[in-house]
Amino acid sequence: PTYYFRTGSKMERTKKRVKSESAEKEEIDPEESEQHEDEQQSDDDAPIPPQKNDAGDYFFELSEKKRCTVRKFKNSILVDIREVYEKDGKKLPGKKGISLTVDQFQMFRNVVKSGSIDKLIRDLGGDI
Repeated sequence: PTYYFRTGSKMERTKKRVKSESAEKEEIDPEESEQHEDEQQSDDDAPIPPQKNDAGDYFFELSEKKRCTVRKFKNSILVDIREVYEKDGKKLPGKKGISLTVDQFQMFRNVVKSGSIDKLIRDLGGDI
């Protein structure tokens, strides 16, 4: 399989190494392996904990006026990326945005993970 990882501002691609039979016989200390993985994981790759709104839906702040919410609507799980507005001290979802089904989100996630969007942004002169 091919894995992508972030180095600085670039997305790099690498193939997973397959252990030889002799290497499989060597014991690996699980704690040492976890420490090594932690050292390689940058702050950008660290999991971001979700917040919870008054309706009980989980969300991630993308900016002051945009958020990504994961919610259930009519027995469907949706990933909403939309603008929010403030009313009576509460942030509420606006009309501008998109709701993706799980299948649509998986396709979008695959495109992002492939690095294709990053490449196009760089090709257009953007810094990512």
